[in-house]
Amino acid sequence: MAIDLGTQKQLFLDRRWFASENGMSLTVNPPIKQERGILPETPWENMRLNAGSTIIEDGGRYRLWYGASAPVVKAEDCAHRRGLCYAESDDGITWHRKNVNLFEWEGIAENNIVMPGAHGGIMIDPHNSAEHRYKALCKVHENKVWPESKGALTGYWEGKRFVARMELYLCTSPDGIHWTRQKTPASNHFHDTHNHLIYDDRIGKYAAYLRTHKRRRTVGRLELEDPMELPWIPLEEGHPANGKYIPTVLEMDETDPPDCDLYTPAVHKYPWAQDAYFSFTTPYRHYPVADTTDTTLQGNDERGSYRNDGPVEIQIAVSRDGINFTRPDRRPYVRPGIVGAWDGGQIYMSLGMIRKGDEIYQYYGGTSHTHGAYQPDDARREGGLGRLVQRLDGFISADADYRGADFTTPLLTFDGPNLALNVDCAAMGQVWTELRDENNHPIPGYTLAESIDVDRNHTAAPVRWRERDNVGELMGRPLYVHFKLRACKLYAFKFCTE
Repeated sequence: MAIDLGTQKQLFLDRRWFASENGMSLTVNPPIKQERGILPETPWENMRLNAGSTIIEDGGRYRLWYGASAPVVKAEDCAHRRGLCYAESDDGITWHRKNVNLFEWEGIAENNIVMPGAHGGIMIDPHNSAEHRYKALCKVHENKVWPESKGALTGYWEGKRFVARMELYLCTSPDGIHWTRQKTPASNHFHDTHNHLIYDDRIGKYAAYLRTHKRRRTVGRLELEDPMELPWIPLEEGHPANGKYIPTVLEMDETDPPDCDLYTPAVHKYPWAQDAYFSFTTPYRHYPVADTTDTTLQGNDERGSYRNDGPVEIQIAVSRDGINFTRPDRRPYVRPGIVGAWDGGQIYMSLGMIRKGDEIYQYYGGTSHTHGAYQPDDARREGGLGRLVQRLDGFISADADYRGADFTTPLLTFDGPNLALNVDCAAMGQVWTELRDENNHPIPGYTLAESIDVDRNHTAAPVRWRERDNVGELMGRPLYVHFKLRACKLYAFKFCTE
């Protein structure tokens, strides 16, 4: 059975396009770090900017919601000294805080705080009423500043012991500024960090990607017809922490180091190719907690001095359906900075991508300290929002080395008269293309011997042969595509009309 490509772009997320291959490898390609666009500069940010943020292009402007924290002065003020803030940009590079002046913060009336005590991911819903157009999936700390937070539960007391809870709430807004918390939790299982919701047009349903637990931190997924129908799963008494109603889609395995978690989902459905989902998940390696009574474990090694401590990086996981994820290359997609740098301890990917021509802007947050080295009474000012630049479709490539390689696709059909490649051959690389019939025999006029090689660096290089400048006469006919490559990275291919 032939795979119908239509006119949609195809990425090399996995080995799907290698029906047979010789010498090919899949490689994760890290983006390039750029400037830090938002720094902690206001009193309500003057401990740090939190890792979780969302960037959305909306009506010709770029909108940013980000978490911020201030040092805790009095225990009763802890909850409102963190929250979601708002900024805008015309170019995705320079960001301006936009004062919304909804809440007075420590006597300051002019500020950009939109949800005091909240933290979570935001989406624009294309299929709900204007009243609920913006949706945020948040944990909410009850505080005196935001009336909507009243009754939100993030923990409870068992005798003299405080038990963290992290109920998950759906908050909605007509404009992304004025928010209402839906009082019934979406889930009362343990959902820390940056949970979020998407509308998946491939299946015509919503998908929630959640922080869950299965012995260690994992990524779970819920499929929803209507997110406004609450709760999403049965609510349980006590302290439900294992997420038994929520299927796990990403977790650590035997390939990973011991004592590691996958911290956040950060799932993106890539809009510029067919069936492409990326999770920019965050492996967290725990330091063993030191026995401070044993002086042999101390000396000059301070690691393990704090509970729940260790470094965090960003890796990439891929899927064609948003459910079955793999990690094809476990080297970091984004590395923490040098120790002492603003992002040298832990980093987390933001939600959202911005396309600028043949580049993709992504964003991430981080801190100089490792996970557990943060202390609530710290007066340090750190963190921020860093910009990343990725090549269009450039996340993973099918690579051939200097000696050369080749592969043949499964049987395909297509609708576009032109074949184009997103490929980087630099100066020494080349790609030749051959089309083969259902018996895997070269089609005259489209053989390797007649192929005009593609070289240099293109995002949409046209494929041609000596006597053929398109493949229009073969549209609708099942065939195989055979590529011969040398010293290049092939990111995507597409049968297209342009």
